[in-house]
Amino acid sequence: MEGPYKYSRKLERRTASFFVQNTGRQQCSAGYGWGPGVRDHFLLHHILSGQGTCIIDSRKYLLQAGDSFLAYPDTTIHYYADSAQPWEYIWVGFNGMDAERYVELTDFSRESPVLTGEGGEAIAGLLEQVYRAYGTSAWENLAMTGKLYALLSHLVERAQKGKPQRRDALDCAEAAADYIVNHFAESLTVEQLADHFSVSHSSLYRKFIKRYQMSPKRFLLEYRIDRACYLLANTDHSVQEVSNSVGFDDPFYFSRVFKEIRGVSPRRYAAAHQREREAGGEEPAE
Repeated sequence: MEGPYKYSRKLERRTASFFVQNTGRQQCSAGYGWGPGVRDHFLLHHILSGQGTCIIDSRKYLLQAGDSFLAYPDTTIHYYADSAQPWEYIWVGFNGMDAERYVELTDFSRESPVLTGEGGEAIAGLLEQVYRAYGTSAWENLAMTGKLYALLSHLVERAQKGKPQRRDALDCAEAAADYIVNHFAESLTVEQLADHFSVSHSSLYRKFIKRYQMSPKRFLLEYRIDRACYLLANTDHSVQEVSNSVGFDDPFYFSRVFKEIRGVSPRRYAAAHQREREAGGEEPAE
């Protein structure tokens, strides 16, 4: 039988939205553990053999082959191998702006950060693919991120199988918000959004208020203005060009909405940022 080992691979090249921070696998020696401590990223372990103990926020879990546990960022965790049957596990650490939103769609939660039961073979296989895709080149990094997406996709599918096919208040609002972010430059109305997600106008309104504390129309307007601010501050496009680019057909209406939200006209906003660029020579930042 092979003795204790540890293979750990860390990444420096990352994408902002979703990325692998580290991956590895380890056959632990008897009693070997980590913590108590906190991570600055999500860290998913899957147990391949043996058993051990995981303590997360003072809650203790006795785990064995086929089980998985997830460490959340900035959450105290302590885990250690059994003294008689020390575990072997495989892991991936990940983070990014979209990471928490994806995790929320799985069966994991801060209150229940473990998965037990059937389906462990699939999780192990997908984690193995992430681990084997490790590399430092650009294409290897993209390939590994793709494997990570496949793993999260499986966990989300597992969570949603057997559940009623409906959108709850938060899911529908988030889906509509994602649609706005991807289609803000098109001719888009709240009625079209409601039709697209098969909900009434009033229902979509209530769900947006609950999730974002603003109406879907306001969300659309503010996102368009945010994008307009970036273009005005970092390019030499005219107000009309910017207006067209962010989904406003009428530049006068665009100027009125812009001033209402930002407190100044788009022309004054652009002029102020142009002076800053000329004075400081700074690189534009989004």
